[in-house]
Amino acid sequence: MTATAQAGTTPDVLRAALDSVFTAPAYRWEATPAPIRLLRDWWARLGEWLGGLRTDNPAAFRLLAIALLIALALVLAHGAWVVWRTVRGAGGGADQTPRSTPPRAPDAGWYLREADRAASAGRMADALQLAFVGLALTLEGQGLLRYHASKTPAECAREARLAGEDRDRLRALVRALYAHVFGGGPFGADDYRRWRDDVSRPWHAAAH
Repeated sequence: MTATAQAGTTPDVLRAALDSVFTAPAYRWEATPAPIRLLRDWWARLGEWLGGLRTDNPAAFRLLAIALLIALALVLAHGAWVVWRTVRGAGGGADQTPRSTPPRAPDAGWYLREADRAASAGRMADALQLAFVGLALTLEGQGLLRYHASKTPAECAREARLAGEDRDRLRALVRALYAHVFGGGPFGADDYRRWRDDVSRPWHAAAH
């Protein structure tokens, strides 16, 4: 039987067997680019570290997961804000109240007037957004904030150099804006008047 088995082992069969072995990933000798190799090694080490952390310290692993989720939520909120500003800036629908022609460089007063026009038309989300831009420009004019259109209200509240009570007031304004614009919470005409009154009150710099 041994002789029969050896006779059946033809060169073609042997060649096919060797080809199947040497085509396995372990025998692929082509050079992997250094950046890809480093990224692959880093990813593997990160997976091992996370697996060890989950096993050795579940509480720390949960805190890390929560922190990552919060960071992701902030990134998504920032993206939603930028998209909203881009869409609104591209021009609204035909049912919107036409805005006045802005000056070449709209100032804080123009944004606040447009906010009040939007509120009178019942477009509270637009009114809050416009009024906040007006507030940010007001703070920039007083040297209390470096404003850029890409900054979210939360970033403005965090970076504004305000006295303690004024900083708390600005954060409350931002919370109300987020609750209505992104959270869909109720916000009527009386709410807007109170919100605008807080916007219009004087703002003071933090003590040095």
